[in-house]
Amino acid sequence: MNYPMKYTICGFNQQKLFEYSLDINDAQILRWLIDFAATGKMRKLIENNTVYYLVNYEAIICAFPIMGITSTKAIANRFEKYVKCGLLQKTVRKGGTFSGTATLFAITALVGEMIYEEKSGQNSSKEAENKADSVKSDKNQTSCRKTENAPVSKSDKNQTSYRDKNQTSYRDKNQTSCRTGTELPVALKNSSLNSSAINSSSRQPAQQTGISAQTAEEELALKKILNYYVDSHGFSEDFIPHLHKKLTEFEILPESYQEFIDFAYTECNKKVKDKSRLMSYIYNSVCDNYFITQFLQNRRVQENKKIEREKQMIICPVCRKKHHFSETCSCGLKDYKNKLEIEFFKKVYQLPDELKKSLENELDKLSAECGFNFTPENITRMKTQKESIYNKYVKVPHEDYIKIFG
Repeated sequence: MNYPMKYTICGFNQQKLFEYSLDINDAQILRWLIDFAATGKMRKLIENNTVYYLVNYEAIICAFPIMGITSTKAIANRFEKYVKCGLLQKTVRKGGTFSGTATLFAITALVGEMIYEEKSGQNSSKEAENKADSVKSDKNQTSCRKTENAPVSKSDKNQTSYRDKNQTSYRDKNQTSCRTGTELPVALKNSSLNSSAINSSSRQPAQQTGISAQTAEEELALKKILNYYVDSHGFSEDFIPHLHKKLTEFEILPESYQEFIDFAYTECNKKVKDKSRLMSYIYNSVCDNYFITQFLQNRRVQENKKIEREKQMIICPVCRKKHHFSETCSCGLKDYKNKLEIEFFKKVYQLPDELKKSLENELDKLSAECGFNFTPENITRMKTQKESIYNKYVKVPHEDYIKIFG
């Protein structure tokens, strides 16, 4: 009898884990890295718009004794495997702010592709589990309400007061780390999230007292940009201040807010099939460290492409404009090694604007008349007429014209 395969291992698509030859220990280590990085407590290095995290191999061994790994060398070998797979990027630093030799790793987009996304027809069992959990939750809430209405003794009052005081303090202290720690994985794989989750969020209102005028101005600008894409008025009050704080931590300046929000909207739109969940997905994703890291990596890729293209730009000897070497310059020059062609197009380029426009109109009319009829007779006729048109504006000997245009 064939039994179905479990779709996820630690939030990762099990089929993807197979493709990279990863086992359950690898899935657990990668999940540890993502969740720990999302807390913001890991030491990090931002270099070329890439965020590298300092990984302590001993901490992984202590976190998962059940794996039976006792050697830091074994953990290091696994991280080398992730680098070879393209899941992580590695850099080594000596001295400076790091004591001794420090090995840091950046999480690549391939890890995000491994995070499981539910498909329709595959979540029936999860729905059943959610219903069961919902029933349990309702029962617990009913029980709690009954307990609240019951008489309370003096000792019980003291215990309740102490417990409430400490729970409130703990919640306030750890609220941000709990929110950001696993936010992205939940948003990626939980199909039950919808727009109602925004208004029922456990986020507490932000304390806006004492913020600087510059911070208030930057938060207002960020909110205006976000409102071009979605209606952020349904978000909790601390969403914009929290997002502003995260962007500041990653050294993303206000002039890049538009670029970040555009990236966030585009990426979230790709992930969400049910567009009614788009606002909820944006709310749960954009403040996550992993998501911001992906933005920085994408920007670095685009900047590298721009730099590479800039290196391939050449200056036209006729009009002195820059263009890519694979493209024909707007002045018409094609062969930069043909001196006759360069001299000819210089004469054309130096014509008065009225004559130049008249020449372009005649050439366009000739192309329209000939169309796509590429018979030998038609091509010969077109060359002859084209030469006569050029001779009306620029005098060129027939022999030179043949060398230029063939």
